[in-house]
Amino acid sequence: MTVTIKLVEASHGRVSRITELCKVSGPIPVYADDGRATGANSREIAGCKMPWKGKNLDVSVRGAMAVARGPVTFATASVSVVPPDAVPLCPDVCAPQPLADSSGEIRVSGTPKSMAFSLTPNPASMLNAKPTVWFEADIALAD
Repeated sequence: MTVTIKLVEASHGRVSRITELCKVSGPIPVYADDGRATGANSREIAGCKMPWKGKNLDVSVRGAMAVARGPVTFATASVSVVPPDAVPLCPDVCAPQPLADSSGEIRVSGTPKSMAFSLTPNPASMLNAKPTVWFEADIALAD
């Protein structure tokens, strides 16, 4: 899996800057399944950092692929960063809120040699990030 990640920054309702953070690649799990457990069985691809307030934050990049009968192929990916000072949105139940968080999945008939898809930002992370930031990411999977 190869992932190209861009950080989008906005202020006053307009995009103010788009920065390409990194392009990382690495192996992800590929297994037989009906697609339901694809997200739970993803593997992290290391190597992406995000400069933020004088620190380099680790960006979590994850993905997995499943092949089902039919044949049908499922793929999932996610990209997120949680700063060390992140707080939960709800005090007792929630985990710390990511500063930026995007995910996506795709379902394709057959067993393709390659697939490509983009990730969608998590609206809750976008609305709660100060300043407003989110990730845009393009995913490429090749056999």
